[in-house]
Amino acid sequence: MQAVALAFVVGVVVVLIIVLSGSSSPTTGYDASYPQCSGSYPSNPLFGIVGVNGGLANNVNPCLSGELHWARDTPGQKRPEQPSLSLYIDTGNPGGHHVADWPRGGSAPAYGSCNGLLTNACSYLYGEQRAAHSYHLVAPLDPVAARTAPWWLDVELTASWAGTYELNIAALHGFIAGLRGAGATGPIGIYSTSAQWKDITGLTAQTTPRAFNGQLPSWVAGTEATLTQARRNCTGGGFTGAAPTLAQYRTGPLDADLRCTGAR
Repeated sequence: MQAVALAFVVGVVVVLIIVLSGSSSPTTGYDASYPQCSGSYPSNPLFGIVGVNGGLANNVNPCLSGELHWARDTPGQKRPEQPSLSLYIDTGNPGGHHVADWPRGGSAPAYGSCNGLLTNACSYLYGEQRAAHSYHLVAPLDPVAARTAPWWLDVELTASWAGTYELNIAALHGFIAGLRGAGATGPIGIYSTSAQWKDITGLTAQTTPRAFNGQLPSWVAGTEATLTQARRNCTGGGFTGAAPTLAQYRTGPLDADLRCTGAR
């Protein structure tokens, strides 16, 4: 913090006022989740994107409360608009791995009845239930954010996925429905890359809008990318068919995020 001296002449008296100027305005957004629990959060962030889960869709980020507070105190970005706080959740379709929280029954819209096996209906219900679980982790801590903040679905090959595109698409439809059914009204988008998105869903920028009844916002993953590469990813076309909203890059040990100018 720097001291700045300002002199004013009032009548014949010179008044000297010492003003403490704060740190420079933030210019960089960051995302944070359970890996940041062992260290400090990024300082002076422009905006924050908080991971709700602890690496899997059925658990919790142990630092969720503190990271929500960290992101909530950021100013956000005006042009292009980026809210101070966004949220992301882990996804997947581990039905073939016999997870304990795999649905045993129930009915899924457009998919029919779940019989407890690895089917489209059970995949949908798995996503729906895990997304509602994630929503209800946030809601007691920050009900306004849970309801109105943007939510991102983390779709990466590091998660467990089923053997067919249809099963994985059904699960992602369930994740979206689960957030909406729990009360989320903000945008819901996809965090991934073109290659991973196609490997998991079989979809491209041209085919995704039809599969999801419209364009989904995209956040381009890039934990090894530079700022220059993130800028390039912002202009390279989104893997969901929509212009990218965010592009991730690495700055030191931190994951930073660039708000793309081409997205609404």
